[in-house]
Amino acid sequence: MSGLRDGIVSAARRILPAVLVLGLVSGIVAILSGLNVPMTDAAAKRDYGTFAIGLAAGLLATRVVDFILFEVGYRLRRGTSAPALLRQLASIVIFGVIVAVLFQVVLSANLAAILTTSAIITAIIGLALQETLGNFFSGLAMALERTVQVGDMVRAADSIGLVEQLSWRAIKVRTMEGNAIIVPNSVASRERLEVFRRGGVPMARVLRIGLEYDAPPARARAELEAAVRDLPGLAAYPPPVTGLYQFGDFAVVYELRYWLEDYARYLEIDAAVRERIWYGLERAGLRIAYPVIRQHQYAGGTLPVATPSRATPEAIERGELFAPLSSEERGELARGARRLRFGAGEIVVREGDTTSSMFLIAEGRVAISVHGEGAQSRKIAVLERGSAFGEISLLTGEPRLATARALTEATLIEIDKDTLAPLLVANPSLVEKLDRIIQERRRQTADRLGSTRDDARSEEPESLRHKIARFFGLKGLTG
Repeated sequence: MSGLRDGIVSAARRILPAVLVLGLVSGIVAILSGLNVPMTDAAAKRDYGTFAIGLAAGLLATRVVDFILFEVGYRLRRGTSAPALLRQLASIVIFGVIVAVLFQVVLSANLAAILTTSAIITAIIGLALQETLGNFFSGLAMALERTVQVGDMVRAADSIGLVEQLSWRAIKVRTMEGNAIIVPNSVASRERLEVFRRGGVPMARVLRIGLEYDAPPARARAELEAAVRDLPGLAAYPPPVTGLYQFGDFAVVYELRYWLEDYARYLEIDAAVRERIWYGLERAGLRIAYPVIRQHQYAGGTLPVATPSRATPEAIERGELFAPLSSEERGELARGARRLRFGAGEIVVREGDTTSSMFLIAEGRVAISVHGEGAQSRKIAVLERGSAFGEISLLTGEPRLATARALTEATLIEIDKDTLAPLLVANPSLVEKLDRIIQERRRQTADRLGSTRDDARSEEPESLRHKIARFFGLKGLTG
């Protein structure tokens, strides 16, 4: 209702001047007639006074028709105001028809003869106004299609700004720096014009940021998304999302994509996003990368050889399987173990693999699954931090009984045969202690697997000790 009321007020402001013009013209014609000023040409059947009053009345009629068609009809049908260019064109056509009728009836002019004799002049004027007419019809097409509206944000070439005015000739855009640029309608319809509709679908912005190679991708993505979550001005949906964009010369480049509720605030919100990210990365201990030169100094002698990350003794301490080992033996085991990181969804080992190593979960979660009937995968357990898997393959060399997949980013400690073998050779009595632990773990695994692994329950206890001894070449225990 408020929109209709505003339209009525606007129409009254347009109609009232036309009423005043009609009254003024009528008064002037009446005064001139009273002063016996000739207003007609009887021989040519022309009445100039009536023609003047007719023009004023035509202007009033045009304004009234405009009100009925656009302020009432168009607004009630479409629920919004009509494009200004469409209203201007309709007014020109209506007023042109009225003028033509006045010429024909009041001034007894032969319009057909006038148009015929002026064909050459019309062609010359048309060629001269080719660009102007192109702007006019391009603006008309955009107005009818509502491609651009006042209040929209647009990008023209390298400039972004707010649409302030649409006319028959051009689009007036106010840039973010406060400058006004004029984009001709023909240029806007012919070349690329990006329109960011305000109040419509949220518009995305992209920020690329380079972090040092030490930052794990899963953690970096989580921290970047968390830094801008719930930031005022961002759309609630879609939520911010980050992807690994590029491996650069000195940085891993991530691409953060977030959506704006109002694109006109992109400068303000972009600055807030960068500020949030700086503080979030600083709290997380993740460093923004920049070109540096690193120098390493070594004492005289053989240079150290780069090796995979080693495990810490604390990670081995938590392993139930290695409880029988002394602190020195666990330290030796830690020096030979490897620290590995897996991304979410990566497979650590597959069912049936013949690798001989086990894994301790230092960080993250790992899902254990097996192939059931019909070759369908069936999840049997989710292991948390401090759990272990793969010990049977490590001690016996048997193929993997299940598939292990990282559910989140996971840090695992891998212990292989070459690392454990020296300890068993030096202390063969460890085999019996490990045997008891493995028997219990194997029974638990068989209970989880059910009927698919019944053979694991029926195996004799002594056979496991013999398998361990044979696999590690402990001759005194294979008999």
